[in-house]
Amino acid sequence: MKCAIYARVSTDEQGTSIVNQQEYFKDYIQRNGFEIFDIYNDEAFSGTETTKRLSFQRLLEDGKNKRYDVLLAKSYSRFGRNQRETLTALALLFEYGIRIIFVEDGLDSLRDKGQFGLFAWLAEQEARKISERIKLTWQLYNQQGKIHNTKETYGYRYNRDLHNFVVVEKEAEIVRSIFNLYLEGNSLRTIAMFLNDKKYPTKHKSRWFSKVIRDMLQNEFYLGHLIQGKNKKIDVTIKKTEYVEKKKWFIHKNNHEGIITEEIFNAVQKEMKKRAEYRKSENPTRQSTAYLFSNLLRCKICNYGFTHRKRSNGKRLSYYLCSAYASLGYASGHGSNQLSERKIVASVKSGLEALANNDFKMIRDYFKRKCNEDNIKAETLTIKNMDEEIAEQTQLSLSLLNAYTDGILGKMQFKLQNEAIEEKINALMQQREEILFQQEKTAFNADAEGETITAVTKLLEMDVSQWNNALMKKIINKIYMDIPNNDIEILFNYTLLSN
Repeated sequence: MKCAIYARVSTDEQGTSIVNQQEYFKDYIQRNGFEIFDIYNDEAFSGTETTKRLSFQRLLEDGKNKRYDVLLAKSYSRFGRNQRETLTALALLFEYGIRIIFVEDGLDSLRDKGQFGLFAWLAEQEARKISERIKLTWQLYNQQGKIHNTKETYGYRYNRDLHNFVVVEKEAEIVRSIFNLYLEGNSLRTIAMFLNDKKYPTKHKSRWFSKVIRDMLQNEFYLGHLIQGKNKKIDVTIKKTEYVEKKKWFIHKNNHEGIITEEIFNAVQKEMKKRAEYRKSENPTRQSTAYLFSNLLRCKICNYGFTHRKRSNGKRLSYYLCSAYASLGYASGHGSNQLSERKIVASVKSGLEALANNDFKMIRDYFKRKCNEDNIKAETLTIKNMDEEIAEQTQLSLSLLNAYTDGILGKMQFKLQNEAIEEKINALMQQREEILFQQEKTAFNADAEGETITAVTKLLEMDVSQWNNALMKKIINKIYMDIPNNDIEILFNYTLLSN
């Protein structure tokens, strides 16, 4: 009889080799007078992942074609640990008259076919036990910051000697470019197209896509942080995983060399949030960077964005007109509301000069007002006073516990008084967090004032021919235009910094 041998060593059972399993069958095959048809080896794959076991798939195909008569495996758990898929495979082989023998378990389908279902259940339970042991080990690794998943993020390679990730400078340059391009106002799709045009390779030598860019821009790994425990497997027999809430992640800072600075990373997260909120807003315009005032102009009459056009009258004249009028004409409820780019530039420059000529008083007054508001909130109680009161309440709680333990205080009295103390401590902690938050806002506003003034000054020092959309968006939030009434209102970005 032609005999097929199936041997498997999984990732969590490296102590037993394929060769040892093959040797195991020699005596059995000789005693039973079988002739070896083929040996099917699957190394370093879990028994629950039948779709990845290529030799296993070939074994089933050869069985369907009746290329062998007997299948030998060391045990049921070696054959597979996913009950549903394993029983399906066995049913297929039984259907085509294949005799199946699990030597170590003493199972032979000629006499024990009714017991195969029981052993499938037992094998799956063993798989769950092994899975739980692995999970506990990984949980410990996560707590200690040990690396157990060496899958490489773009820009890094795993160094086995260092047991850590090291920067690949050529890829790191592309990572930095991606972050910078996004901050310059480019969309995810535009960045992906740029990288594909430049023929920059991805980690897997494929094309760049918007989702890949988005994931990279949100990946804190580029800060040098090792983050573990983001996902967990639902069940050992199911491939699907579920997302773990962020507060339960294990974050180990400065685990490896960072590629992106905190400042740039945070700026990107802020910009991504801003774009997401804008897309949800009423009548959003496309996040374009093609022209100087792309995505900055709003019609004061209908609140729609503006579209860029060029008129040829000897020279190519750039101008903008309301997109509602461009699509609907007078059905939009108003005229074209158009203005040349040259005149918009003049209005912006005039507005910036007015700020500078008054020593940026409007900006300084704004931030002074914000700092005063934050200080008033923070001065209600000092952190020191809060900590002292929290410590006092904690000590009182301990005294109550001792009195209850010594039998001086009854259970109900202890419960009521302790709940009152706990409620007060929670209220104090919330107040403390609010004070710290207000203090952080005060410090942030002080920095933002200087950054805003510097950005405006830099723009005024440049020739208007060097202005671009990214520079405009750093200074300007929106420009509302009502040309028939000669009304142009510029909203500078410093008014957004209060958020």
